[in-house]
Amino acid sequence: MHPLDNPVWSALTACQAEVALGNQLARRFPAEMAAHGALASPTSEAFKALSHISPEPVGLFFPGPPQLPAGWRITRHLRMFQMVHEAKPVPQIQLASEAQIVELSGHDVAEMSQLYAYTRPGRAIAPRIQELGAFIGVRVAGKLVAMGGLRLHVPGYREITTVATHPERLSRGYATALVSALVLRIYAARECPFLHVRDDNTRAMRIYERLGFETRMQFDYVMCQAPATDHSLGL
Repeated sequence: MHPLDNPVWSALTACQAEVALGNQLARRFPAEMAAHGALASPTSEAFKALSHISPEPVGLFFPGPPQLPAGWRITRHLRMFQMVHEAKPVPQIQLASEAQIVELSGHDVAEMSQLYAYTRPGRAIAPRIQELGAFIGVRVAGKLVAMGGLRLHVPGYREITTVATHPERLSRGYATALVSALVLRIYAARECPFLHVRDDNTRAMRIYERLGFETRMQFDYVMCQAPATDHSLGL
């Protein structure tokens, strides 16, 4: 099996195992870092193990239509493309002089959260996501108007995530510049960039394709809630 076939499991059993909750059947990130979890294989025992560490909804990737045990409830369902950038030239993006690409830190979480809410209404950024990878942003007149960062760390691969541009600042090349900068950073670490994008987000897909990303496979991504009788048992 390719490590990107089950990317969250690959991350949580290798490069990011130190932050993983769970065991050899099911693992997840702490919810304040990321919503993602994963199963070694989709067995009833693995779902039971996942329920013990997921009192809140957990996000799972499936290579086909999700099959959940009785009592599990899907709270959000997306179709996602996994795109990979493999040893292709990366265009250099020049931004207008008033726009600056900057490193983001924990001091920027409040602004990052606000930007995330603008671009993903009804959802909230994981407050400790930066512990999984570096984030960069574009500031104009001191205001954060775009951002993107790194999350999953699979052996040999690094995921670009949470790319967002303020709705009033679209079509200025900010997202393209940030993704390009992150791709170069990943290659500098001798790893391969990848990302996940909704299958209906054609604008983002065009940006990624222009930068050299190609679709590798498609996933169903579901946020799902374990039965209360399961996740209340504890470990």
